[in-house]
Amino acid sequence: MNTALADIVGRLTSAGRMSADDVLMMRKEIYGQPAISPDDLEALAALDVAAADRPPEWGEFLAEAIPDYVVRQEDPQDYVDQAKATWVMHVCAGELKRDGLMEVLVRVIEGAVSVPAELDDFVLAKVKAVMIAAGRLTADDAALVKRVVFAGASAGNVGVTLDEADALFDINDVCAAGSDAAWTDFFAKAVADYLTAVSPFKVQSREAAAADEAWLEERESPRDFIGRMAHLPDVKGALNDILHPYAAEADEWREAEAGIEAAEAVAAQFTDEESAWLVGRLGAGELSEPERRLISLLREIAPQSTGVLAPLLGPAQAAPAAAATFGTRQSAPLPAAPVVAPAPSPFDDETPSQPPVFGKARNDAA
Repeated sequence: MNTALADIVGRLTSAGRMSADDVLMMRKEIYGQPAISPDDLEALAALDVAAADRPPEWGEFLAEAIPDYVVRQEDPQDYVDQAKATWVMHVCAGELKRDGLMEVLVRVIEGAVSVPAELDDFVLAKVKAVMIAAGRLTADDAALVKRVVFAGASAGNVGVTLDEADALFDINDVCAAGSDAAWTDFFAKAVADYLTAVSPFKVQSREAAAADEAWLEERESPRDFIGRMAHLPDVKGALNDILHPYAAEADEWREAEAGIEAAEAVAAQFTDEESAWLVGRLGAGELSEPERRLISLLREIAPQSTGVLAPLLGPAQAAPAAAATFGTRQSAPLPAAPVVAPAPSPFDDETPSQPPVFGKARNDAA
């Protein structure tokens, strides 16, 4: 461990507080070395727990240093391996502070392209535990959950997975009453996204990324290139791709778009499993405001349903009902929606500054 850093951390741990100048000194020690040491970062993580009085600069420093080591000081870069994931979970195993190690975890899965499934599950569980412990959600809390669900390295990437939807319901069951309106809006849209949308993005594997980087670092002479071209099974096609790259790209996108549209049509229909899951998650008792918002949204964007969801969403061509009910649960009266074609993702009404839509799901976390 860096001796100078150890002295600083020891002094601040004993004092239980730190200043912006202290943070600057630690930053110089961490980034003044050829590489970031995990031992130094473990000392910083311990200080995050010990120092109750800390400036805003501390949280930003910690949320830069640890992800720099975990995500960027990696080969290939941005792909977190199992060893690094295990290390992060060890460092963040205890109670986390929002302006410290909690932000670290979120930045790791936001900054990485891919992380092991165990780390993704760990981050989601940690965030859920913090929100449930608080008992209600502010706009900032809702934004934090949103960042985790739509992080680039999360299981669903720009989509919402079943595990994430279950976590949202777990949080809502405890925190719905008195929470900010931002939570109601996000909860309804995210759960609807799980039920009716599909993510077209597939992350390249760590092994494939490493192979690509190795290929880019290779040097090939013009003679070797021409010789390799001569042995291709379709030399004419290969030359055409080189001379007319945009035509080939257009064909590839046309095929991809057709596949996405087909997947969207399938995803927009409720499966028996999805219907049973939704009814089970709504449970018994009075519907919360986020749940009522979800039902209203589904009636707008999803095809009219039959079977177990009919009491909630209304059967196809059904006459307007006084209220949507299921078992002992009754929501506020909702107008019957007309039969319409599958609509865009519930997140499509966000501001134009958001990332472009691909299919019916996108990363809204930014």
